[in-house]
Amino acid sequence: MSPMAIGWIVFALVFGSALLAMFLHRVLPAEHMSSDSKDVVKLGVALVATMSALVLSLLVASAKSAFDTRSSQLVQVSADMVLLDRALARYGPETKEARDLLKRSVAVTLERFWPAEGARPISIDPGVSPAEAFYDKL
Repeated sequence: MSPMAIGWIVFALVFGSALLAMFLHRVLPAEHMSSDSKDVVKLGVALVATMSALVLSLLVASAKSAFDTRSSQLVQVSADMVLLDRALARYGPETKEARDLLKRSVAVTLERFWPAEGARPISIDPGVSPAEAFYDKL
């Protein structure tokens, strides 16, 4: 189900609950409208709001933690690739083919994770991948 559909369902339920509460306010007996009853309802609403805020904050914290972990992993892998390319460059021109394979394998991996043409099915070629060819060449 799409997030938009879920949002509309929640809106309809909350709006319907408000309309039902306005209708019940007219038909409830007077003893249910005392200040003690109102205080109990206020405490219940405060408890629900506090628990909702707690759950939402834990959800946001979990998502942020997962994002930070993935981001730091991506930065680390990127730095490792740059360092590997520089180390191969120091060995001289005989590593040019290995460096080209390294750059091609990085480009293929980036295209797999973030395709330039939008979402499309990934085809796994049974042949040798650029990463395997790089390791063989190395």
